[in-house]
Amino acid sequence: MRPVRLADYCCQGGDGVFDQDHFTDADLIISKEGTRELIFSPLGNTPRAPKLALVGITPGAQSKKFSDLMEINSVELAAKKATFAGAQKTIKALLNAHGFLRALNIGCSEDLNDSDDIFTTSLVKCCLKVDGSYKYAAPDIAASRVASYCVLNRFIGDIERLSTLTHVVIFGEPGWQAINLLRKEDQSIKRHLESRGLTVLNLPHFAQNYQQRAIYQLDPTGDEIYFRAKPSHGAYAAKAAEMRRRMLDELRRLNGLKGSATDRLFHNI
Repeated sequence: MRPVRLADYCCQGGDGVFDQDHFTDADLIISKEGTRELIFSPLGNTPRAPKLALVGITPGAQSKKFSDLMEINSVELAAKKATFAGAQKTIKALLNAHGFLRALNIGCSEDLNDSDDIFTTSLVKCCLKVDGSYKYAAPDIAASRVASYCVLNRFIGDIERLSTLTHVVIFGEPGWQAINLLRKEDQSIKRHLESRGLTVLNLPHFAQNYQQRAIYQLDPTGDEIYFRAKPSHGAYAAKAAEMRRRMLDELRRLNGLKGSATDRLFHNI
């Protein structure tokens, strides 16, 4: 028997215990609120001195991957292996677009979870389900007492504990809405993080809106040709361009490009 105490991994684990050698899906339910369930799946890695945090909104299908991995791995290793499983190629493309990782002097390891420079996690550490389905929208998190508690305590606590962090990347619009909607005392989570000296950026989600990802990764000078060839992608242009603009502004700051031709180009995006 390998007993697992939920409280050793989750801020709301309480007295829950299950046998890692013999467990069911029901054993992994941390909390129920009507049709909402919080499922034990504390995905993420544990780097010692990371510079960059990569943040999903809540584990989705990766929670099932975690459950499968936990049958033959420790909880910690299963959580690490399952994080962003199946999406790392896409995430690396987003991070390397425009030279973001290079500007932070971060090498792109084969598995992002193995990097000592990168902290992988999510706003809601474990999987939130509503009516048996994965839910990612900010209102679903705000409506859930346990989910919002996790964001305001576990997520912020983990970020503040890692004093070497300089940048936080939130994937997707729902996550971005959540950090602007949920409040820590008298300010949004985004403002709270920024008040601690962190740069908070929004990147396209790695599993949604491939059009948005494609536009975000474009060199700005290629927009006209791209939309001429794919006019139907125009609906995704505004948000993708906003994400890209913020990233380029930050890269300009990091690289110290002031008054150059490149600088003027960025301001004209």
